[in-house]
Amino acid sequence: MRFRRLAASVGCIVFIFMLGIICPAAGAAPKTVAILPFAMNSPQDLTFLQNGLFSMLSSRLSDPGNVDVLDRATVDAAMARASADTATALTQDRARAIGEQLGADYVLFGSLTHFGESVSLDAAMVDLTEDKPALTFFEQSNNMGDVIPLVNTFAGDINQKVFNRSIANELYVQPTPEGPQAPGGFQGSGQGAAYQGGFVNRQQPGARGFATHLKFEGVITAMAAGDLNKDGTIQVVAATDDTLMIHRMSGNQLVLEKQLEYASTNRIVSLDIADINGNGFPEIFVSSLTIHRDGLQSFVVEYNGSDYVTLVDNQSYYYRVIQTQDTDPTLLGQYTGNSPFDGRISIMQAEGASYARQKQMRFPRNTSVLSLAKGPVTSDTADEYVMINQFGRLVVTSDSGAIEWESTQKYGGTAHVWLMPRNDTDASYRKRIYIHPRICFYDMNEDDKPEILAVQNNEFGGGSMGRYKRFKNGTIQVLSWNGIALAPIFSTSDLQGWISDFAIADITGDGKEELIVSVVTQNKLAILAKDKASSIISYELK
Repeated sequence: MRFRRLAASVGCIVFIFMLGIICPAAGAAPKTVAILPFAMNSPQDLTFLQNGLFSMLSSRLSDPGNVDVLDRATVDAAMARASADTATALTQDRARAIGEQLGADYVLFGSLTHFGESVSLDAAMVDLTEDKPALTFFEQSNNMGDVIPLVNTFAGDINQKVFNRSIANELYVQPTPEGPQAPGGFQGSGQGAAYQGGFVNRQQPGARGFATHLKFEGVITAMAAGDLNKDGTIQVVAATDDTLMIHRMSGNQLVLEKQLEYASTNRIVSLDIADINGNGFPEIFVSSLTIHRDGLQSFVVEYNGSDYVTLVDNQSYYYRVIQTQDTDPTLLGQYTGNSPFDGRISIMQAEGASYARQKQMRFPRNTSVLSLAKGPVTSDTADEYVMINQFGRLVVTSDSGAIEWESTQKYGGTAHVWLMPRNDTDASYRKRIYIHPRICFYDMNEDDKPEILAVQNNEFGGGSMGRYKRFKNGTIQVLSWNGIALAPIFSTSDLQGWISDFAIADITGDGKEELIVSVVTQNKLAILAKDKASSIISYELK
């Protein structure tokens, strides 16, 4: 009996000993990782991406019960105590010291380098529990849109080499609800295209294309839509250099209702329609350059119950009406400066028979009010602006004017040009500054989060033809924030020539709004030939 009890006791001890060999980590505490802010090597402000990198790497390296990643506030506090500059790359010794201060087992630090369209991630993982060289990691891509898959691969390498943990990259992508179907005539990017390194054009099955409502022998320089005489129907106003043509839908065609001619010295570049003076009839705000394209002579027109009258003229402002989902239309005015991207921008209000500056706004340099819109971008509650700057970059700013994000791709582009003063060394030379078309917010899929619509006119030779712009085709891109950038989700198909303007309104009176686009075409036989024809077309949005 004693022998059996002794054998049982020995067996129990052996079992416990073997269990300890087989499962040595059963009661071990999880490893702790401190991710230090990556240095951003770029001519642009990539603070948004620096923050996004921390969030993405944190979620991808975290493994409940095995690997804990310290939160951003704790890391930032340690960085501040160490007086570490997040704008420059840390040395291994400095990173190790910060990691030890945090009591971490591992510290990850590195940099992201962005030049042109290429982007690369370079980092080191220091094991603070052992005295051995840091593990280094490097990934690169030739497309800035590849940041998310780049981080997936990057995190996968770290998990494999440091924690012996293999996870398929696709598991890093958070499930998203089914994306909106592209409206008729649009091309969808496909769900998840933002994670695949760029916009994938794919014709939406069953797309009905666009409807053509007007063909015009001449250049439509600007366009707007609105109920000008408050009779319940929408009119479309198209402009040439010095003329406003007011149309109304009849069947499927836009029929000329009224033509208003102005001084031949005008060069109209933009139109907007809104009732800013509150008298019940919306005004037409006309932004017009002078004939020499080096000054402004804008004016405002309104229907007075029997005819169209000019309320103010020879104004030194570019006008743009912006409207959010929750506010009434707001008139912005940009005072003439050295160029269309130079003058101060103010909220304007009606005072008597004119319009006066009410409040000056803060925007980055190289901002034009003509390609400016307001709405939420990075979150549903954000109070932000989106614009196309002088260099054709799409920019997101806070309400205070701080840049939150800037695109690498170019948007906008028109044939509207401002001529700078003559060069002293060459009296015949005048630098040309090109104006971009409007940009706007619109809730495409009715989820109370508006997308952004922006024109993208593509030049012959990719813009290599010098200072004279000629366009081969144009599209309207629909973009949405994917967590780190504005990414296209679908677009119109390529339109030959260039898009001068667009509007969103129910021009057919069926209770559904359409996207209305004015397109200018060139002579097919000569790239440098003058524009000679225009069309107004529409796409269904529902």
